[in-house]
Amino acid sequence: MTIATALFNARYIGVRELREHLSNRLKGNNVIVVTDHGTPTKVILSYRDVVELIEVMDELRDQAAIQSVLEGRKAIRAGGGGIPVNRLFNQIRESRK
Repeated sequence: MTIATALFNARYIGVRELREHLSNRLKGNNVIVVTDHGTPTKVILSYRDVVELIEVMDELRDQAAIQSVLEGRKAIRAGGGGIPVNRLFNQIRESRK
């Protein structure tokens, strides 16, 4: 499951409920959206998810990765097949070793 999907499916809990049941809510790797009077104000992510987000942001700064994505999009528009983004990132990681 992607982080975006996890966020979409996240449990919304109020600040008061979070405070009263903090230790139970922090168990596991579930994404939690904290609300204040029904308005989302904070998101609690697992350490693993935060590291994944940082890695993706770092990869998006890589001009070679951006160029590969743009070329892939052009190929798809032209009727050619594309490759999954995770395979693209794995190829880029391997080329850096």
